[in-house]
Amino acid sequence: MLALAELQAGVRRAVVDGDPSAVALLLTGGGDPRRRLGIHHRHYVTSLTTALLTRFPATVWLVGSDLVTAAAQLFIEAQPPTRPCIAEYGDDFPAFLASVPGASNLPYLEPFARLEWHLGRLALAVEQPALDAERHTGVVYLHLTWPVDALISVFLTGTEPDQFELRPEDIWLEVRGARGELRMTRLSPEEFARHHVRIESDDQEDIAR
Repeated sequence: MLALAELQAGVRRAVVDGDPSAVALLLTGGGDPRRRLGIHHRHYVTSLTTALLTRFPATVWLVGSDLVTAAAQLFIEAQPPTRPCIAEYGDDFPAFLASVPGASNLPYLEPFARLEWHLGRLALAVEQPALDAERHTGVVYLHLTWPVDALISVFLTGTEPDQFELRPEDIWLEVRGARGELRMTRLSPEEFARHHVRIESDDQEDIAR
């Protein structure tokens, strides 16, 4: 008889990895009870794939659902959720997506998906006093090597320019959001550095307290 921790680990392996071997002898009923357990594995993969595609609609628009779906399934296998809230799952997906076959010739993909991740997170942020927003959920500062803010604005506004040229360019962004409202502002390198100094100083004060 398996200990409770071993049983839980075996069930997790069956659901997350699709490997029911650790609990196979405990399964009863029907011709092949492992097939019923396999339903949970397929539901797990499908649910997380859907969650990632829903979280990155602009990325799907940019490179197509086939590439993003294939990358999502690989990501789910390599990096299962570590937090209970599915809405928090996927912060490492932009870097992973950029590493999969088919994305090597898209150097702007990682910064684009990373910006979209933060836009989605900030769109759900709750309004806070200005000081808290500087230090917590309502604002993020990003240094990006492609002007993907202009590209993602095309998606957000639904515009279709006759021509869009994307070239490497360092940009420093302040992105603010709360309750569905979003604002992206380009900063100078000096302005960006000042914000970082202030945020890091505030964080150190919190630690000291």
